[in-house]
Amino acid sequence: MHILIDHLMSVMIGGSVLLILLTTQIYSQRASLEATTSYATSTKALSFGEWLEDDMLSLGTNFGRNPFRFETPTTDSLGNTTNFQFYSDSLQASGDTLRYMTRYRLEHVDTVMRGGNMVYLYQVNRQTANTPLVNGVAAPTQEEDWLSDGRSMATLSGFNISMLDGEGEVTPNVAQGDYIRVEFSIIPQFPIEPEYLREVYWSNTLKIRPFWEIPNPG
Repeated sequence: MHILIDHLMSVMIGGSVLLILLTTQIYSQRASLEATTSYATSTKALSFGEWLEDDMLSLGTNFGRNPFRFETPTTDSLGNTTNFQFYSDSLQASGDTLRYMTRYRLEHVDTVMRGGNMVYLYQVNRQTANTPLVNGVAAPTQEEDWLSDGRSMATLSGFNISMLDGEGEVTPNVAQGDYIRVEFSIIPQFPIEPEYLREVYWSNTLKIRPFWEIPNPG
C-alpha cells in the first residue's frame, strides 16, 4: 500500500514539474515571439519614416522661392491622405532644368479584425515622373508618364500628410504652408493574442524650403 501511495505521489510530483516546465517554455516562446514582432514592426516603421523624411527634405530643391512646389493633400473621410504630389528641380549639365514630380497614392489592401475592432489596412504607392521646363513652365505630362517607384508595407493602419502655417495650424492653402507634418501608424503583420503590440505610431514635422523673396524695406 505504501509503495502504491509513494508511486502515485511520484507521478503527481513528476506531472507538476513537467507542467511547470511546459508552462515556462510556452511563456518563453511567447516572449520571444512578442520581442521579434515588436522589433520587426518598429524596424518597418523607421524604414518607411526615413523614406518619407528624405522625400520631404528634398521637396522644392532648386525651386528658388516659387510657392507651387506641392499640391494640397487630398483626404478621405477617415482622415487618411489619399493623394499627395510634390516637385523638385534638377539643373542639368546642358543648362536645362528637369522637373522631378513625385506623388503618393494611398491604396486600401485589406480589412482585418484586431482587438474586436475592424482595421483597414493600406499601402502607399510612390510614383514619379520627369518633365523638362520650357521658359520656366513644366511641360505637360500624361498618366502613362508616371512610373511606380516603391511601395510601403501593406500594414499601414493610418497615413496623413498635413500642411502647417507659421503658427503650426493646419492649412489647406499651399501658399501658407511653412511646414509639412507626416504621420502614419502600422500594425504587426502577425497578431498575438492577447494583443501585446497593437500599433506603432510615427510622426515628424519638417520645415519647407522658403517660399518668398525677402521684402525690400525701401
